[in-house]
Amino acid sequence: MSDAFIGVIDHADTETGLTEAHTEGTVSDLIGAGLDTVSTALHWMLLLLVKYPSIQTKLQEQIDKVVGRDRLPSIEDKSNLAYLDAFIYETMRYTSFVPVTIPHSTTSDVTIEGLHIPKDTVVFINQWSVNHDPQKWQDPHIFNPSRFLDENGALGKNLTNSVMIFSIGKRRCIGDQIAKVEVFLITAILIHQLTFENDPSQNLSLNCYYGLTLNQKGKKCCQQGFIVL
Repeated sequence: MSDAFIGVIDHADTETGLTEAHTEGTVSDLIGAGLDTVSTALHWMLLLLVKYPSIQTKLQEQIDKVVGRDRLPSIEDKSNLAYLDAFIYETMRYTSFVPVTIPHSTTSDVTIEGLHIPKDTVVFINQWSVNHDPQKWQDPHIFNPSRFLDENGALGKNLTNSVMIFSIGKRRCIGDQIAKVEVFLITAILIHQLTFENDPSQNLSLNCYYGLTLNQKGKKCCQQGFIVL
């Protein structure tokens, strides 16, 4: 992708084309926002697989049933792996590993539901609060992927659309779709190929430290591998 940007700069019109400054900002956004958030999401998913082994077993059984053992999971399997999708959405909701959005600023005075916000005010969205609102989520502090499935085992779009991890509106994360594909594929392959267990030398906890994302404190796990036949 960086090579593509360089190619555009080399052939761009000096008046209206993509500038080097714009390119630096775009690449920084892709690396900073993309790599950190996706890797953090995967770390939390591995921790939750270890913490809830019955969920891990259920996921492995569903993936083996749909994919088999003679190939790796692909994005084409997504429509048949509703429980895996539910697990991913519940991880995003439960951990809210991006607890607040990156800062935005109002370009004019605005009033929202009676609250006046002056121009040039820095605004954050509290995604943690949205994802743990008891008026929206039953038992929000309990990890339960099945909350996203209907009585037929299908993914409930109304609830998945209510999970806020990529912000909202026109200024939401532009990479949310590719991030969801990345997380789905990597998680599916890891669960298909490995079984994750807690390192017996340490206590398992969900303690974390704060940054742009919520990161785990020095967790270790063991994995048992499968051979693809």
